[in-house]
Amino acid sequence: MRVSDEELMLRCRHGDTSAFELLVARYKDAILNFAYRMIHDYHRAEDVTQETFLRVFRNADHYKPSAKFKNWLYLIAANLCKNELRRCQRHQQTSLDAMMAENTDAWPRSLTVSTNLPDHLYEKKEQQRLIEQALTRLPENQRLALIMVTYQGLRYDEIADVLNCSVSAVKSLIHRARQGLRGWLVQSGIRGSTNASL
Repeated sequence: MRVSDEELMLRCRHGDTSAFELLVARYKDAILNFAYRMIHDYHRAEDVTQETFLRVFRNADHYKPSAKFKNWLYLIAANLCKNELRRCQRHQQTSLDAMMAENTDAWPRSLTVSTNLPDHLYEKKEQQRLIEQALTRLPENQRLALIMVTYQGLRYDEIADVLNCSVSAVKSLIHRARQGLRGWLVQSGIRGSTNASL
């Protein structure tokens, strides 16, 4: 029988490192994916992921069993992503759009467009690249909400808990984010249906 995340956190509070390692194994890939989609730099996303779990470990004593662990984990990761984006904007004078256009090495190979692909695969990769780029244009909370529902599979109530807002506010954020993305994609020349990706 699977041990709940909350039970594992209680074990962490009593110094059980194996419980912590199991939590890392359960969520590391999801948090890395989330961080990457927020900040669009794989190496910085790895740093954010590591810092997220470090904070979970350090703050195990402050974790309240009444709080859902997954929501608490995403709250930590979301705050670190926001901080990283703001730090980058303060220290680098270039926009995220310029960084993405100039630094293709920041993209994992799986998302890099290859001209050797068949036309339909090339178009799909190009569409995905434009969607990823369009995400950076969204306001922070819209981007967070859309990434959490679309790519992380969180429910509206879980997102509301992470963003500390109502479920109706989450629905509104996601609706506005999707509208904004579709509008930008149409301007970029993407005419096909993007519903599956958004």
